Amino acid sequence: MNLNTRNQANNTDDWDRLFQELRAYYRHSAVGRRTTGIIHHFNTPLQAILMQSELMVRKLQEEENTFAPRLSPELKAEWQKFFDYRRKKNRQLQEELAQLQRLVHLIRYQSFHEDDQGVQNIDLNELVREELAAYQTEWFFKYRVEKHLQWRDRLPPISGFYIDFSQSFRNIVDNALEALSSVDKPSLTIETRLDANRRIIAVGDNGPGLAPEIRDILFTPFVTTKGNPEKPRAGLGLFMAQRLLSPYGGVITVKSRPGETWFLLSLP
Repeated sequence: MNLNTRNQANNTDDWDRLFQELRAYYRHSAVGRRTTGIIHHFNTPLQAILMQSELMVRKLQEEENTFAPRLSPELKAEWQKFFDYRRKKNRQLQEELAQLQRLVHLIRYQSFHEDDQGVQNIDLNELVREELAAYQTEWFFKYRVEKHLQWRDRLPPISGFYIDFSQSFRNIVDNALEALSSVDKPSLTIETRLDANRRIIAVGDNGPGLAPEIRDILFTPFVTTKGNPEKPRAGLGLFMAQRLLSPYGGVITVKSRPGETWFLLSLP
């Protein structure tokens, strides 16, 4: 083996080791970023607020049954307005709390899947729905982005590690959302479909598009189009997505022009 060949082999080994380290990092940190802060900081006060809200319901019922009948007709009319307002606001609070409970349950459910070291049969439609539900914690996604979702019914399940697919999908969506951050009317389209017996997850955005010179090196590690010095990016998201899916025969392709970019995750 000559020196150049040996160097190439060493470089390949280095990249493989880097990938394995990154893979382990993503597997152990992706869930942590989503769960540790939210669950730890929300769960205890959430339960306390729920108890107070339920106590308020009982107090309102007690007030309606015991206090209101003793009021004069004139006072009762004024009291009724105030009473209805408080009951409405408490009901709204309970609805918000129920949504938070569903989110905590969802994140725990994802954590269970992503911590599972075994191979699973994965419904990609369900995975995409769960991931998008978790994005509801992000203000920009929830309130600013117009979302267009379309599912292919009865998409065949795929066998593999849950986190390989969930992390790859998140990396693609994160890129799309960053591209939309400067758009006046941001729009995100996500579709699942079956094309020539391959499962397709398509993620489209109406961002500024990718320059031709960037498209050719998008999946190279440490390449990033994010230029914000306050939030530096390693440029590993797309590289990791491609490497995580490649053992399954997965391929990621990109189509882009000004105002429209599509990432297509194709799996056999």
